[in-house]
Amino acid sequence: MSVKGTMTNYFQRLLDYWNEKYNTFPKAPWDEEINPLLYLSEPDEEEYVFWKPVEKKDVENFSAIETEIRMPLHHSIKDYFNSYLFLSLEGLYHSNYIYLEPVEPDKDLLSYFKNLKNYEENQGKEFRYIQIGFISPDERAINVDNETGKIYIEDYETDELKLLANSLEELIEEIKLKK
Repeated sequence: MSVKGTMTNYFQRLLDYWNEKYNTFPKAPWDEEINPLLYLSEPDEEEYVFWKPVEKKDVENFSAIETEIRMPLHHSIKDYFNSYLFLSLEGLYHSNYIYLEPVEPDKDLLSYFKNLKNYEENQGKEFRYIQIGFISPDERAINVDNETGKIYIEDYETDELKLLANSLEELIEEIKLKK
């Protein structure tokens, strides 16, 4: 299955979960700087809004980004950022609670990838692993190996990488929602 296919499955499970449990759409913290395209409500008293993922219509042309960062990106990374606009993709993966990078409307992907590259190079590292999320509460990075598409957990303190999933598709497909 494709990255988009697994994201479609995940978002359908997410919408079904919220509908069955709360008879509503998912909630996320309101951010006035985000284009409100995905928002379905005004912020509540706790500054949360209802939202719904939307299939991405205007896909990113990654050739400019790849030229700027001087490397081709793995197809799964491009598929991830070109499939849906969404505010949250999170859940339990085996024993880890993971948060994957949201793709909000008007997200500046060129800046996103340039910042990742600058950070890695300033740390004296090769820019091969693309951070796509993190694990809570340990604050470890979830990275895509740009050469193989495998998913690794990076321990910031030790710089060690541990295999988390064989692909982005596997990771997203196996995320369990909060119960």
